[in-house]
Amino acid sequence: MDNNSFIKKRIFLFLIIALISGCSTSTKIKNIELDTPLDSDSYSLLNHKQKNNDIKMFLSFSGGGTRAAAFSYGVLETLRDTEISYNNETSTLLSEVDVISSVSGGSFTSAYYGLHGNRIFEDYEKKVLKRDIQKDLVSGLFNPLNWFKFTTSGFDRTELAINYYDTHIFKGATFADFRKDMPFIQINATDLSGGQSFLFKQEYFNFLCSDLSQFKVSRAVAASSAVPVAFAPITLKNYENCGDFEPIVSVTEVKDNDNFRSKSMKKSLARYLDKESVKYVHLIDGGIADNLGVRVLYDTVNVLGGISELSKKLGTNPPRYMVVILVNAAVSPEKEMDGLPDEPSLGAQVDAVTSAQIDRYSLESIQLMKDSLIKWTTKLSKDAGYEVKPFFIQVDFEGLQDKQQNMLANKISTSLALPAEQVDGLRKAARHLLTQSPEFQKLIADLNNDK
Repeated sequence: MDNNSFIKKRIFLFLIIALISGCSTSTKIKNIELDTPLDSDSYSLLNHKQKNNDIKMFLSFSGGGTRAAAFSYGVLETLRDTEISYNNETSTLLSEVDVISSVSGGSFTSAYYGLHGNRIFEDYEKKVLKRDIQKDLVSGLFNPLNWFKFTTSGFDRTELAINYYDTHIFKGATFADFRKDMPFIQINATDLSGGQSFLFKQEYFNFLCSDLSQFKVSRAVAASSAVPVAFAPITLKNYENCGDFEPIVSVTEVKDNDNFRSKSMKKSLARYLDKESVKYVHLIDGGIADNLGVRVLYDTVNVLGGISELSKKLGTNPPRYMVVILVNAAVSPEKEMDGLPDEPSLGAQVDAVTSAQIDRYSLESIQLMKDSLIKWTTKLSKDAGYEVKPFFIQVDFEGLQDKQQNMLANKISTSLALPAEQVDGLRKAARHLLTQSPEFQKLIADLNNDK
């Protein structure tokens, strides 16, 4: 392609995006007002069917586009293939997972697994991982049939993505369709105005007087992966009342235990009760608030009054094993500016600043979770009168000891399209990193020896 043709195509693309952005003055509101009492089937962790009480396992899937989706998928494959013989019963480690928390790219994998279970191992590669979703979305922008829609109220590039996810991946599924025999799937987005995580579970929708069960999974995943500028925020209406039924949403029930982080969360939730000021909630990529998706566990424990109180609310005795597996697909590529004396471009500066903030927050989150897991199991051990063992397992590219492999992994782009060989490489890397983890090996040995 000659340079002039390339420039013309870039200008044309810019004009189309500018047209789409300029014409979209409002957004579609799709969350339904809650006007009937909730039942035991509402989408809540406390309502979700509990698995083996002796083993409590929490997975978190980070953001990172298809890279994160493939990396987390590789972990699911590995857990499926890992057999354990605990208490004279044989099962797979995947069957012991209780909760999967995810953001952005990781939410595609968690949501699909929560809806379809082991069917994910039959068709997910074709439907998501090895499909050029990015190309399909861009093609939608250039499709003349969509241009009229872009000039009408409420249809924008985000709605285009939602329609695509709904048609080709999630097939119209709502939160009511998540399987009860699967782990509880916690999809996370970011409240653009408040700056804190917004969790797609009924407790959060209670604050909005809204019914999560009728909300499309495709819309939640789109919110979780709505990278600012590339996608418009997804908007929820904060309904003023719930008809004749008022759900219990008083923030006085949120425990803060004189904890600064919990106090901050309590204050953030109180915003949603100010119906006059906060009439709408605008959601963007969950990675902005927590790119690891792991803070939800810490926040849930603390706002419910501590680990002992959570155990009581779940109606179970303390477990014997508490396992957190953190699947982090974040990359640390070499920066061109490091080898040049020139002033870095504006884009490079913005990217570096954003990455630094997210990376530092992620490091703090990891340390917080490690420390908290030890505190929680110590407390539960005292409550139960027997040892509750903690296991914190990290799966990330830092664990790749081979320099060449490490370099190649950190060069994989954050997009919704990857070559098939990169997808396969990410799955292979996930399997290698998890199975070679000393903490993972110790967990398997302890479970198999616990009769």
